[in-house]
Amino acid sequence: RAMAVLESLRVTITNFPTAKSLDIQVPNFPADETKGFHQVPFAPIVFIERTDFKEEPEPGFKRLALGQPVGLRHTGYVIELQRVIKGPSGCVESLEVTCRRADAGEKPKAFIHWVSQPLTCEVRLYERLFQHKNPEDPTEVPGGFLSDLNPASLRVVEAALVDCSVALAKPFNKFQFERLGYFSVDPDSHQGKLVFNRTVTLKEDPGKV
Repeated sequence: RAMAVLESLRVTITNFPTAKSLDIQVPNFPADETKGFHQVPFAPIVFIERTDFKEEPEPGFKRLALGQPVGLRHTGYVIELQRVIKGPSGCVESLEVTCRRADAGEKPKAFIHWVSQPLTCEVRLYERLFQHKNPEDPTEVPGGFLSDLNPASLRVVEAALVDCSVALAKPFNKFQFERLGYFSVDPDSHQGKLVFNRTVTLKEDPGKV
């Protein structure tokens, strides 16, 4: 397991509990902690998925919003929104939050993944190559299989962020990125720039943590 963020949103924790970053122990396999842990830094600046925050949440949205705190996975901390910082175009550029211990108040509705002091990497998100189950069946696809190619079969995220525990990964090493799916290191990787291919997606309810 590792944590990665594809579309990042910068979050500053204004009352971070220490003067420097903390070292967080994250289980390699949360379902079986006997398989060991890896360490990731937890600092006053973290990055979360942009989709895990909404200024005006729709009913049923359980993640970060004004008056709706969320927990940060594995840290034992909950963050609460204080300020939204926007750019000249009105787009949300960053957030300011405060934090508290998770056991020092009401349990949040959701826990989200995050990264801090991350590595920048390329992530290739593969979807089905064809739009139909049997693209060569003329009754299903009258125009032939080439007409059935999925235009969204590959999306490349050139500046994804991943936690530093994967820094020494080699081609074909495999990881599960929390809430995102299963990934393999591509041989196109080189020193200073890892490339990950998504091999299997997670069938996740959008409202579920």
